[in-house]
Amino acid sequence: MTTQTRINTPSEILKPFLIHTESTIFDSLISERGQIKPCAAPEVIFKNHLVVLPLVGHLRTNFSADGLTHKKHICKAGHVSIYPAGTSTQCDIYADSSYHYQCLQLKTDAINQAISETLDIGQFSLSPQFCLTDPFIETIFRQFPQSLAAPSGLDRLYIDSLSNTLFVHLLKHYAVRKKEFPQYQGGLSKYQLRRTIDYIDAHLGQDIKLADLAQLIGMSQYYFCRLFRQSMGVSPYKYVIQKRVEQAKKLLKQPQKVTIAAIALECGFANQSALNKHFRNLTGTTPKSYRKGL
Repeated sequence: MTTQTRINTPSEILKPFLIHTESTIFDSLISERGQIKPCAAPEVIFKNHLVVLPLVGHLRTNFSADGLTHKKHICKAGHVSIYPAGTSTQCDIYADSSYHYQCLQLKTDAINQAISETLDIGQFSLSPQFCLTDPFIETIFRQFPQSLAAPSGLDRLYIDSLSNTLFVHLLKHYAVRKKEFPQYQGGLSKYQLRRTIDYIDAHLGQDIKLADLAQLIGMSQYYFCRLFRQSMGVSPYKYVIQKRVEQAKKLLKQPQKVTIAAIALECGFANQSALNKHFRNLTGTTPKSYRKGL
């Protein structure tokens, strides 16, 4: 009997055929982009939920949900496939020169913890999907940075929000469930909102994690994000960016000419380039031009 290898991402089993790969590990997921020579890959079992988007070329998969019965599927470029944790597949990879892909491996334990207050994960069973056309998932893929060799705290806050949103979308649309999703209205209470905002203000120059914000007021990350957006009109990630840009504007107005690079770090941005990007997005100008116009 052949022993199947348990993997997180495709590159772990496809090393002999890899041309190029980039992986970034976060608390809640692993993001990977790769380029592979056409090949016949061995059968593997996925440790966690895997969402794959072929970019160039296509796959012919021999998929098994139970380890006993197998079904063949064609996964074309531009179409999403979902492999639930514990399922297995064997893939033949076809392309004129090389196969390009992007995938997200959702860490099951981290996601379950993030939404545990909102949902009983035992009430849901994610179903395998092939050749999906799902604009929402494609948008999530596009929102992931091309390369994050050293993710900043702001990157992690953003990615945690995206991963929670993606996982709930998968459960809503591609899972067998025994009960409906709860609906929450009204936002955070005044006390909860004030405590959250005070915490963000006090830690603008530090690494602010979604898990820390949710834990501060005793709720799941998914539940917190939903209620925060209802209260503030923006996600926690966008609110933190707005506050950091506001702080940068105050520092730029000071008579002491602190360097823009130093202001970026003081406001919690990874570097001056990150400050420039978000400052321009929110104000229409750069920090340097803003300072000159004062």
